[in-house]
Amino acid sequence: MAFVFGLILPAITLGGALARGVLGDSLIAGGANGANTALPELFLEIFPTWLAALLGVGILAAVMSTADGLVISTSQVFANDIYRRSIAPRWHARLEQSVLDQNVLFISRVVTALILLGSAVLAWFVIDMNVVLLVWVGIGGFTAALAGPLVLGSVWRGVTRAGAIWGFWTGAVLFILIHGEFLSGSWLAGTSIENFGRWFDFNATSPYSAATLAGLTAALVTALVSWATEPLPEAHLIQISGALSGRT
Repeated sequence: MAFVFGLILPAITLGGALARGVLGDSLIAGGANGANTALPELFLEIFPTWLAALLGVGILAAVMSTADGLVISTSQVFANDIYRRSIAPRWHARLEQSVLDQNVLFISRVVTALILLGSAVLAWFVIDMNVVLLVWVGIGGFTAALAGPLVLGSVWRGVTRAGAIWGFWTGAVLFILIHGEFLSGSWLAGTSIENFGRWFDFNATSPYSAATLAGLTAALVTALVSWATEPLPEAHLIQISGALSGRT
């Protein structure tokens, strides 16, 4: 059984390649929409209609499940992390617990509605965009922001609080500037590094490359700022190391 699943599960990731092989050039003739419909068209091509519909429903159910979790977690960031833990202790410290709970519930409901409305508007404007690349616009931003403080901090104990903050914002902002094409390699035209500018423009359009460039820069900024700022107390580092080793 384990051997069968070991063969089947990796094959699931090859759905796009299988669709390209089965459907041929018709898959990419429609641009991004063709790529977005690769799996449904593949199911219709190789499976009976009822089985293709069942598999499509399964994919939609998985997408809805993930989307529901993201909506709920995002609303709780605003309701609990921002309001209850940050704003309320400073400005609503005298509120009764029941009133505070009602405020948290109200904020959670409003934010949930706004997220759903914003998601619908965003989906309408990017309906012709490749879904995988669209998802990686978000993932790439997180990856670039966390490359410095999280990845570097996991292998080097010299990361400081200031270094982590500077690295986080450097990665996030730089990813937006690179992938949003606010930075252009054409600025280097006519200079000795014009070829680098062309290489930069070529990679800026890909969220994978933009995340890599921003993440590496964020890690470098994290290291430089950490070297120049006060290190964390040794007792704090020992406490964190002990907590992590206890979890493993």
